[in-house]
Amino acid sequence: MAAYLVFLHHFNPFLGNAALVPFSALVSEFHIGVPVFFVLSGFLITLRYSTHDLTQPSQWLRYMRNRFARIYPIYFLLTLLTYLAFWKQGTFFLRDIVLSLSLTHSFFDGSKYAGIAQAWSLTVEECFYLTAPLAFWLLRRRVVLLWWQPFVLLAVGICLVLACAPHYSRFTGFFGSFGFMLLFTFPGRCFEFYAGMQLAFWYQQGRLRRYRIRGLLTATGLAVIVAVVCAMVVIKGGYTYGQEHPLGVALNNVVLPGGILLLFAGLLTEDTWVKRLLSTPLLQVLGKSSYVFYLIHMGVMHDWLANNFTANNLVLFILLNAVAVALHYGLEEPLNRWLRPRPVLPLPKFSAS
Repeated sequence: MAAYLVFLHHFNPFLGNAALVPFSALVSEFHIGVPVFFVLSGFLITLRYSTHDLTQPSQWLRYMRNRFARIYPIYFLLTLLTYLAFWKQGTFFLRDIVLSLSLTHSFFDGSKYAGIAQAWSLTVEECFYLTAPLAFWLLRRRVVLLWWQPFVLLAVGICLVLACAPHYSRFTGFFGSFGFMLLFTFPGRCFEFYAGMQLAFWYQQGRLRRYRIRGLLTATGLAVIVAVVCAMVVIKGGYTYGQEHPLGVALNNVVLPGGILLLFAGLLTEDTWVKRLLSTPLLQVLGKSSYVFYLIHMGVMHDWLANNFTANNLVLFILLNAVAVALHYGLEEPLNRWLRPRPVLPLPKFSAS
């Protein structure tokens, strides 16, 4: 569902229709699918790894190998395909491919959309993967409490902007502005991941509970998400999107993750129509292939399908899902299994006799 929100954001079906301007304005703010990804990542990584001692080199390497196997192989292949298409069009730049393949492109304002444009978010994801072991270590030793950490990261981002922004051209846009830092880098977007981390800790501690009002958490979470989207439409003004407004940054990066947290808490604890819908076999398949869909929904694959089959966005949406499912089961999942470390088997027990 988060990937589909981003698809609608990029290919707004109501755009250009004067009678449907309010709907077009709402859908233009469906970039909120990206915060859903970030909160979900914070939740899943914390749930799976927070009890592991990732300061041990073997454990850390195993963790990073799992993350690499999950994110990188299909991204690497699709990035090569993208730059091959660019090369044939005469728009190939060596610096961009180096930044894209190293997942460092969205540290630089001028290169954040290099290669697979929507993959800027993977740089943010990878930064979280790299810092999560340190975050867990600090929490276990109570050196820096959970909700102090994102403020420390934000302060680091502010210092980088103050140091680098005056030399924008020299550093090619590295942390080139406060707006860029807040919307496209991990220090600016870290609150979303920490919302997911908080949810995981509550879930592990058994602090999530059912309320007497059926579906309260799910409904409240959805209401907050809708309210944030509406608020960003109202405050957008002269900005392209509401999240670019100073208040919109706070709504998108801080308030919205709270609504997503409540929604996920409801999905974990409440039996609602939303949970039943997301649990259907079809949506499970589409969910597993959604990472591939996210990578191909805009760019070379989308353009090739549009040029050779149809420009109708609904038909393209169906075709892109079919391609994503095929790539997931035919390529992404086999590569994932091949690259993941083998499970550690327990040593056999021997009796004294």
